[in-house]
Amino acid sequence: MPLFYYARQSQIATKEGVKTWHLSLKKVGKTVDTQLLAENIAEKSSLTPGDVQNVIRNLMSTMRMYLLNSRTVRLNGLGTFTMKARTRGKGTEKAEDVNPSQVTALRCQFTPEYTRPAAMGTTRALLQGVEFEKCMETATDGSSSGGNDGLPDDGEKDNPLG
Repeated sequence: MPLFYYARQSQIATKEGVKTWHLSLKKVGKTVDTQLLAENIAEKSSLTPGDVQNVIRNLMSTMRMYLLNSRTVRLNGLGTFTMKARTRGKGTEKAEDVNPSQVTALRCQFTPEYTRPAAMGTTRALLQGVEFEKCMETATDGSSSGGNDGLPDDGEKDNPLG
């Protein structure tokens, strides 16, 4: 299945006063949750969906423990997770004045793992074989023009401290 895209017009004009158009990815269907993942993984293994779901829950809580203790977590074949803090607009003049109250956003960053196929050069494992397909939709106001279709928003938003 391809990644569906549509044209989205920027809300901010360039220095020349032009609002440029950009590719935006369209999400389709409902979000895939832990239960559905567990059921699909169970079909490919000797585990039950409940066993798989338990492993996923334990993976998440263990990863959280390591990430919140300033560690980086790498899942071989998948990628690397690390915590990032943003202090946008809250810098200090002296290093000794830096403190946690400056944090405006805290997030977990995921970087897909690199693979190096012999003939292809370097690629990211989760992004191999990607195909694109245009959908018949454009947006000029920074949102999807398709109305409220119940699908999740494809825009990445910062979630301050949460």
